Amino acid sequence: MSYSLETSIGYQTNLVATILKTSFTKLIQPRFGIAAEQFATLKIINEEQEISQTKIAELLGKDKTTVGRSIESLIKKGLLKREECYIDKRANRVSLTPEAKEILAGANKIAFQYNEGLKQKITEKELEVYFKVLNTILQESKNIELEIERGN
Repeated sequence: MSYSLETSIGYQTNLVATILKTSFTKLIQPRFGIAAEQFATLKIINEEQEISQTKIAELLGKDKTTVGRSIESLIKKGLLKREECYIDKRANRVSLTPEAKEILAGANKIAFQYNEGLKQKITEKELEVYFKVLNTILQESKNIELEIERGN
């Protein structure tokens, strides 16, 4: 039994994700001063008006601490503002500033072009299979993790 990076689902998936994220960041960073993950954070906050840091972390597949640092960075850049939550005084909510909305609109156009450019290189059927396989891997990775932890 041997493990190879060339046939590793996790390694190859991470490699592709890293390359896509780096490439997209190169397109938006010079124009808008944000990286791909910050774009995703802004997009999530824009789409989910009342969202917790925990939920943002879940949607990004990141831990709360990493997302917290990203949110702090976006606040310092003047792209997010923090407000007290009226329902739960212990909680804070973040919202986009007008500048963030402008940046998001511009970066969103580039994201659309980038995504469409990639989609033009593959067929609709390949894309459908790709998303189906990714979903299966996502779901089964949790089951396999539990099996290995149990010693099966």
